[in-house]
Amino acid sequence: MTEGLVLETAAFLDLLLGTAEGRSVRETIRGREVHVADHEKVGVGVALRALYRGGQLSPAVLERKVRQLVAAPFRAHPARELLVAAVARHDLRLGDALCVELSYRLAVPLITTDSRLAAAWPRSWLVTAVPAES
Repeated sequence: MTEGLVLETAAFLDLLLGTAEGRSVRETIRGREVHVADHEKVGVGVALRALYRGGQLSPAVLERKVRQLVAAPFRAHPARELLVAAVARHDLRLGDALCVELSYRLAVPLITTDSRLAAAWPRSWLVTAVPAES
C-alpha cells in the first residue's frame, strides 16, 4: 500500500508555481497517495489570483496554473466533515486547521512549506528548497 500524505495550501501553491520549495514538494510526494481537504483548491486559486493581480503572473500563466490546479490528481476530502474539529483548533488559522485535522484523521504526515505550521503540528514534514548542486 502506498503511504499517504496530506498536502497543505502553501506547499500546494509552491508545487504549482515550481518554486525551489515546490520542486522539493514534488520529490516528497512522488509515488505517494496525496490527500487534500476540498477547500485547498479554492485557497490555492485565491493565492494565484492575488499573484496575478499583483503583477507576478501573466494572464496566460494564471490560466495554465489554474488548469493544473483543477486537474491535480489528489484525493479530496470534504471540508464539511473536518470543520467542527478544525474550528476547535483555536491555535491555527482555519485553513491550516482543516489540513491538520485531515492529517490527524488519516494518521499521515502533513506536507508543508510553512515553518510556522510545521512547528505547530508534530506530524508535519517541513519541506524546504534543496540547494542547487554546483
